[in-house]
Amino acid sequence: MTLITSRTNPAVKAARRLAAGPAGGRSPAFLVEGPSAVGEALDHLTRLLVTPRAAAQHPGLVAEARAAGVEVLQVADPVLATVAATVTPRGLVGVAILPPASLDAVLDAATLTIVLVQAGDPGNAGAIIRTADAAGADAVVLTRGSVDPRNPKAVRASAGSLFHLPVVPDASLESVLSRGRDRGLQLVAAAPRAGTSYLELDLTRPSALLFGSEAHGLANDVVSRCDAAARVPIHGHAESLNLAATVAVIAYEAARQRRRWEGGQP
Repeated sequence: MTLITSRTNPAVKAARRLAAGPAGGRSPAFLVEGPSAVGEALDHLTRLLVTPRAAAQHPGLVAEARAAGVEVLQVADPVLATVAATVTPRGLVGVAILPPASLDAVLDAATLTIVLVQAGDPGNAGAIIRTADAAGADAVVLTRGSVDPRNPKAVRASAGSLFHLPVVPDASLESVLSRGRDRGLQLVAAAPRAGTSYLELDLTRPSALLFGSEAHGLANDVVSRCDAAARVPIHGHAESLNLAATVAVIAYEAARQRRRWEGGQP
């Protein structure tokens, strides 16, 4: 295999453009880095850039990529460093394509959906996608004004979960509320000033859990349109939990209730 040593190689230049962040509606492609993320994304890869050392360390992964029809290109370490977003790249960078999920399809099948309303922090968004996956949620919906889940930081923070469950970007909040209600979903707002604790909710029902941004939370008019609003109590001196922690607490309470309701271990 020919070793690419030029930073101006067309494949390298294309990957470098993606490293700056997703190209909105112009392209569904984005980058994944490292052996774990590349392994999770294997079915969605179109191209894999790999250094000689990484190819020797992960021969099975490279062989799987080739068998899946992925274009594998060997590149010199200094060249890959111009593409990788991490400070210490692991020698593998993949180009993935993940078409956005349909809001209607997600809501049609929903039993537990996480909805992020204008969530702008990519690290939080990725961590929430990972948490939703771990807690058994059906999907994650990000409303208009939220970060693109293909943002490099979001992809890394999702730890592969971006490829495990449907993620709907750039959804209309009005559509989420109206179509969710039309389908009989319980709309639950996370609101720090709500009079009800999340422990008082019935989360065995098909539900969409709505969470606002770190800075502003959910607007009052959004909370008022939901069927229930609940808070995560603060027992110490912290002002609040961050968004990812709040989602984790409520999503796992939903998982606990559902396992108990289904006769499994809580």
